[in-house]
Amino acid sequence: MRLQEIQNSHFAIDFFLTMSCNKTCEYCTSYTIEQRNLTVDMDFLERVLGYLKDYKIRISLLGGEPGLVKNLKDVIDAIKRYDNFVPSVLSNSFVRKRYPEILEDPNVIYMEHLIEDFHSDKISKLGNYQCFEENELNNYNVVIKTPNYFKYYDTHKNEIEHLSHKNTQWKTYNSRSKNFDVVEQSPVIDRKLCSKFPQVPVIDFENKNLRHCSKRTLDSKTFDITEENIHNMMRLNLFQYEDYCHNCCEKISNFPLIKYMEIL
Repeated sequence: MRLQEIQNSHFAIDFFLTMSCNKTCEYCTSYTIEQRNLTVDMDFLERVLGYLKDYKIRISLLGGEPGLVKNLKDVIDAIKRYDNFVPSVLSNSFVRKRYPEILEDPNVIYMEHLIEDFHSDKISKLGNYQCFEENELNNYNVVIKTPNYFKYYDTHKNEIEHLSHKNTQWKTYNSRSKNFDVVEQSPVIDRKLCSKFPQVPVIDFENKNLRHCSKRTLDSKTFDITEENIHNMMRLNLFQYEDYCHNCCEKISNFPLIKYMEIL
């Protein structure tokens, strides 16, 4: 199943496995250079998966850098035991170095954030790899349109156009950036829909709690991991329109049709 099909048919939940990362991207707030929580608590994982077992979910494994996790393959194997779960991994390319077999598994969505920024004379990369060509292995480039992307678009036009295929996901530069100065908001109706089940609610494996929204790393409302809270979340009865939803400047998109139908 291709990524677009999964986005339209499955709810998405981020599993923040670790906040540790081997990179320090200036616009990221979801990392620490301290090496910690590098082995996932499998009992906790199995409990969470058991609570979610009745729902169709794309489970995104990230951090931090998930490639640092010592038992990442065990985590993926546990998720794959459920037919209604699709494991997805977002890496800065360290997974490609440490767990290359993950890229060969067509049942795992592998997404790589490799380009860090665009400059007048070069494109900065996070790893020593080439971006993915169009492929059938569910390996995807994630490219963030930083301010330098627009500033130096013409300089790198050939390279950028080379990435414009079905295996590249373009992401808008967003309010997590230190230098964010765009105040344009998505329509209120979209933000209200998003608040009921954000594009990416979070299971935090370091703090072992449930976080309302991964886009609000520092101030997102948190909940205990209980079967009741998980079911209420999946039935759109847990989350509310919070203060930060009023101020949110994230671009809200890609709502699956099922999400609109269930909320409305």
